[in-house]
Amino acid sequence: MAPASNLLSINQPHIPDFTDPLRLMVHCHQRIEAQLGSLQRAGELIRGADTATLATAFAAVDVACNHFAIAGVRHTLDEEISLFPRLRDLGGAAGREALAAMSDLEFQHRTAELLHGEFDELVKYFPRDGSADTREIDYFNQIVSELAVLYRPHIALENNLVFPIAARVLPDSEVQKIGREMRARREDILRKAQLS
Repeated sequence: MAPASNLLSINQPHIPDFTDPLRLMVHCHQRIEAQLGSLQRAGELIRGADTATLATAFAAVDVACNHFAIAGVRHTLDEEISLFPRLRDLGGAAGREALAAMSDLEFQHRTAELLHGEFDELVKYFPRDGSADTREIDYFNQIVSELAVLYRPHIALENNLVFPIAARVLPDSEVQKIGREMRARREDILRKAQLS
């Protein structure tokens, strides 16, 4: 039988680190999808829920909003400042296939930013005591649905086309630079984690 320490590592999914930035970006997408799922469940819960359920729903909403405002913004920077320019400059023929997708992806990033801004504004004033009317609840769910419709194919395109092309065409030295830039964008978070 394996020692307990080995069982922990066997049963825990591997979370890539900054030395594997492309896989780390895929992991970031998994976290985005999890937050979208939380928002969708919260939207279902706020319809006629009791006070305790509302508190749980809005706790999930607050976590998701915080995630998108901090980690989500940094993830977009990882792609637009660190990855996409390198693919444009160094991708060659294979990179041209990804290039066609990148302008759409950047446009989708701008659309997501607008939707998140709209959602954050709604959530700031949303009644958390169960007094929200049907229009407010419908609007909440509409924005969440629009975010899901935007993100899911966007994530699939990056995971299945852009990142694999980047893994094939970018020199390892450039991939490692991407990882270092990603780490630098999160230096404040890493510093806080070390202090706690």
